[in-house]
Amino acid sequence: MTSNSYTFTKADKELFAVYQTIYSQSDVEMWYDWNARLNDTKWSDDCFFIYQNGEKIGGVIMSPNFVIYPFLISPFCDRRLYWKLVLSHVKAISSEKEINLRGVSSADVEILLGFGAEIWRPRQIMCRPTDALEYTLDDEFFIETPKESDIPEMSEVLRESFLGGIAYRTFGEDSLDTVNQSIKDCFSLYTATDTWNHSAVVKRKSTNAIVGGCIAGINPEMINRFSFIDDMFVLPAYRGKKLGESLLKHSISAAHKDTTVVKLHVLIGNPAEYLYRKLGFISGPSFIDMKYKVNAY
Repeated sequence: MTSNSYTFTKADKELFAVYQTIYSQSDVEMWYDWNARLNDTKWSDDCFFIYQNGEKIGGVIMSPNFVIYPFLISPFCDRRLYWKLVLSHVKAISSEKEINLRGVSSADVEILLGFGAEIWRPRQIMCRPTDALEYTLDDEFFIETPKESDIPEMSEVLRESFLGGIAYRTFGEDSLDTVNQSIKDCFSLYTATDTWNHSAVVKRKSTNAIVGGCIAGINPEMINRFSFIDDMFVLPAYRGKKLGESLLKHSISAAHKDTTVVKLHVLIGNPAEYLYRKLGFISGPSFIDMKYKVNAY
């Protein structure tokens, strides 16, 4: 009986990108674009093909800190053996105590749990066509495109809206300065493409106070010029009034003149996913980030 020999060989990233795009069979970012999927893989020089007795059986981008973009090459189909090889190799090259396993497919989660990895953050991209949508608001509220001067108040409301939620439990609490800078960055990006109007805030008529918002627009580097919803938020005291639904419909409608598709990124288990599906968003493949303690076993 011939024993198998397995090796990891540094790959040309142009060729690696083609293999990964074909054999991963997973457009997790919902790019709908061949070149975009290729380019999404070419950012790293740490590309490796895995060989069994001189024949390619898979590939992975791997560094001492993380593992990403795993794939098997047909007809090789032993996913457990594949991950045993990858984890053994990363343990050999890493001095880190913990490795991030990024973009793990649902088919591999149970296998990696069996190797001692832990689920960190299950995520997915969702998208839907832009369109002119109608919505109605209670007379107490109105929606408008936020002004730059609204950003400090938006930051406070967004931060308060997320406290205790799934993003808070997953990533921890961001400082007010961090949230404020994030919205400023979006403002700069989206004003550069004249799409800041895809964003919206909902205010109380009586006080002009912001109680919710939707931050969206087209990043100059976004493939296919899809609009992207970065954050949608409503203060807890104002939920149940269809403010989130109205904000999303407003953003989808505002984007309609600029692009055909609006996308968003959601943590699986976020209650907002129900609203997104209600409004016609569909999800791409789920991808789960996991953590693997190198010397746990």
